[in-house]
Amino acid sequence: MPIFEYRCEQCGNKFEAILFGEQKPECPSCHTGKLEQQLSTFSVSTRSSAPAASAGCGQSNCCMMGGCSEN
Repeated sequence: MPIFEYRCEQCGNKFEAILFGEQKPECPSCHTGKLEQQLSTFSVSTRSSAPAASAGCGQSNCCMMGGCSEN
């Protein structure tokens, strides 16, 4: 189920909303519908204990941080 992020154009309040079907979001502070949808980020959780390998040398933190000695 998506969670949308909004900023109210009237009062500046930032909030999240879960919308179903044709529901229209409303600011919980001032109840206006004049909202700007914000760019949402997402996160992913894995249950693996193994470190993520980068595309370069296979070490988990060197290539992405510019410290790879193999490039």
